[in-house]
Amino acid sequence: MASEDDTAYKQLFAHPEMVRDLLLGFVSGEWVRQLDLTSFERVNGSYVSDGGVQRHSDMVWRARLAGEWIYIYLLLEFQSRSDHWMALRMQVYIGLLYQDLIKRHELPRPGRLPPVFPVVLYNGDKPWTASRTLIDLVVSVPDDLLLLQASQRYLLIDQTRLELSAIASINNFAAAAFRVVRLETETEIVDESTAWCQLPEFAVSTPVWSGLSRWSARRLQRLTRERKIKIANVAEEGHAMSVPVIKNFADAWRYEAALYEHRERLRKLLAKRFGKIPARLNGRIEYAEMDDLDLWFDRIFDAKNIKEIFVENQPA
Repeated sequence: MASEDDTAYKQLFAHPEMVRDLLLGFVSGEWVRQLDLTSFERVNGSYVSDGGVQRHSDMVWRARLAGEWIYIYLLLEFQSRSDHWMALRMQVYIGLLYQDLIKRHELPRPGRLPPVFPVVLYNGDKPWTASRTLIDLVVSVPDDLLLLQASQRYLLIDQTRLELSAIASINNFAAAAFRVVRLETETEIVDESTAWCQLPEFAVSTPVWSGLSRWSARRLQRLTRERKIKIANVAEEGHAMSVPVIKNFADAWRYEAALYEHRERLRKLLAKRFGKIPARLNGRIEYAEMDDLDLWFDRIFDAKNIKEIFVENQPA
């Protein structure tokens, strides 16, 4: 996926339902079933070390386990290959998390640290080869010294190498996203789209639904265009609203299709009037909503240059 798509995909995991479903569907262990599923809270994930170096995590959540907080440290690795130093990164991040909790006086008990569950979600084309424990990155030492070495571990979820049959059998938001990433053929796309269109009303009543359905519709439409796949009857023709009300997958499909057409039309008009569109402005068009596009259309014929169309006092 392109970097913009990676960002959109990562934002799905800013919803507690996605993190909950990731744990329930793809993490073994009785402790997962004992989590208070209503207690998920996202916490600060950006820390500054004592040396003044700022480090950023991807997602940090916490949830109640047997009445105590457990922290879920979720790193989303959307790159072509594994990170050799991931175990070291994870130890650094968790250390900074602990330091931050101490400074904020947010320890569960005086002098005691909360447990942390470190997990890496990876979707690279190549298999993950990096060590999953820090001790493997340390040169060989005598056995009596070995016990004194850091041994941070993490759980890896390599989503592109999960068994397709296993993903198909899991009915939750995380599994749905994993299935969309793996779709390849026209038949697979039609089957998945049809299944989404038939979801009951209760399944689309959570805040995560709009983001997940729009991301999925956008990704599937891009795939169909790239492979020149014609998919009919995924959604009936309809008027796309300026502010989408996503009640089902058909709504998301229609809205994303309309956005694509408006963006392409705007690009053609801009290129005809001003020439090549700068990459930064092209990026704003790529992820603009309908209201932004309508405003930019209105400015085309009065603007003296392309920058006047994309003034900074408006969202995009």
